[in-house]
Amino acid sequence: MRRRVPTAGPPLHAVVVGASLAGSAAALVLSRSGGRVALVDRATFPRSKTCGELLSPDGVAALVRLGLDGAVRAAGAATIRRFELARPDGSRVAGRLPGPALSLSRERLDLLVLDGARVAGATAHLGETVVSIDGTLPKGFVVRTTARTLEARTVLGAWGRYSALDGRLGRPFFGSPASLFGFKRFLAGGAGRRFEDRAVLHVFRGGYLGLSLVEEGRVSLGALATPEVAKEAHHDLDRLLARLGKECPGLAADLEGLAPEPGPTLVSEPVHLGRRGAVLGDVLLAGDAAGVVDPYTGSGMALALRTGEAAGSLLAELAAGRVGAEALARSWERRWRKVTGSVYFFSRLFRPVFLGGFATRLVVPATAPLAGLAARLTRGAA
Repeated sequence: MRRRVPTAGPPLHAVVVGASLAGSAAALVLSRSGGRVALVDRATFPRSKTCGELLSPDGVAALVRLGLDGAVRAAGAATIRRFELARPDGSRVAGRLPGPALSLSRERLDLLVLDGARVAGATAHLGETVVSIDGTLPKGFVVRTTARTLEARTVLGAWGRYSALDGRLGRPFFGSPASLFGFKRFLAGGAGRRFEDRAVLHVFRGGYLGLSLVEEGRVSLGALATPEVAKEAHHDLDRLLARLGKECPGLAADLEGLAPEPGPTLVSEPVHLGRRGAVLGDVLLAGDAAGVVDPYTGSGMALALRTGEAAGSLLAELAAGRVGAEALARSWERRWRKVTGSVYFFSRLFRPVFLGGFATRLVVPATAPLAGLAARLTRGAA
């Protein structure tokens, strides 16, 4: 075991556990205001992530506020203005997104936001696992990783939708049976051009999958499905796609001329959808750690950026003495609710339409307004 290095200098304003979109956005905002912040993540970056690549219009607006939209576009992000929903019999509904979205691989996007935080002054301890979090907001925290000990006034948990920390901190969903898993693979081929300016969501028995163009003409295939379907994808994605193509002619047409890139199909940890809460004890939470929104909404990445941005802003107020430690948790709960709005309620409301059950018969051309309504209602507050 590596020897732990103690904190040097005064305590940090915050330790952010998780250096993906929510954590890095928070660290960027806090560091830019002059705060001392350390990011800790067990992963090294860039790294693959089982997640779709579509960043909705409100997420693009967050990139603009963070000063990162130019870098994301320069990295090859595709612009998406239209969406289509396809049911197994091949019928589709189509519509326009509320504004332009961007689509970029998580390997590139996450690294760009992390680099933005480091340029702003944040320190990143990557490849280190947090083993304990001890303390309170009035007295401060001690965070121990596999390599060092950090002292900070606050801790922001942005460790994603399912982490060993959830188990250590006694969160009830950890270890409970899950009915859904995600899986992902990039597809290659000149036929990817057919996805220029549009993203497609295919509903099938047992789940749904989305297709969107990313950098260099690649197509991202991201899915949410039952454990049986996810297991089949892990063992033989080609066979799964061939089977689904027979059941869903529209999917077969969209996949024609595309082939999975070399490498394994990524399968996620268990996916427990829904709101979880913005505070755990005295630890503030952001991104998927605070709640997992249904992937069909396309709002998960935007919520990560926006809740991270809001958390960083509040922590900057704490560092400046404009809010006290005793009021921080309540203040964050209010701000988190304001940012997320009714997104969890409406994403659950429309969930049966997208998870391949009886309600998928609602996805017919006459219900195109329903799809547009879902897209609007599953956005958080501006």
